[in-house]
Amino acid sequence: MIARETPDRRGAASCSLFSELYNYSSRVRSRFVNKLAELPWEEVEKGREASFQSIKNILLHMIDNEDWIANWVIFNRSAEYKRRDSAEYTNMQMIIGHLNEVQKKTSSYIKDIAEGEPKRRVKFTSSSGHTFDLSVEECLFQSFTEQLYHMGELIALLWQSGVEPPRMQWFWNNPRQPELRDV
Repeated sequence: MIARETPDRRGAASCSLFSELYNYSSRVRSRFVNKLAELPWEEVEKGREASFQSIKNILLHMIDNEDWIANWVIFNRSAEYKRRDSAEYTNMQMIIGHLNEVQKKTSSYIKDIAEGEPKRRVKFTSSSGHTFDLSVEECLFQSFTEQLYHMGELIALLWQSGVEPPRMQWFWNNPRQPELRDV
């Protein structure tokens, strides 16, 4: 067995890294929302035997996950978070409005994150009831990776429907290059 060195890296990521990851994630998710807005609503709502059944519900899960983690969990208020029932969303404009509200709150937090904030510890209680002692940094990475997992799922569902997904690679959505916003 090979021994691995595992240094304590709690809070090691820089605040600018969080900003870049969230800007990237927001840009890609917005491209997907715009692509989905081009589809008939029936296609977005259609049950597809995926993780959250429909494309609509997967997208709402992605948005709500960011809202829950970035705007509730890291403030130790996760038990207070209430998700809206996905059935209440009856068109893409409602989803876009929800997304814009969540992104505005998250962007405000990320923009003003203090240098020591990523190291702060919080209690992260999953939907299964398991509680984890995580740093803010780890919570934000969980939110970011959750986006990536479900983005892959959306890509597969779009391909199955004969729809080409939007560009999701870093080089097309690099937050260090604002000129790529409309490419």
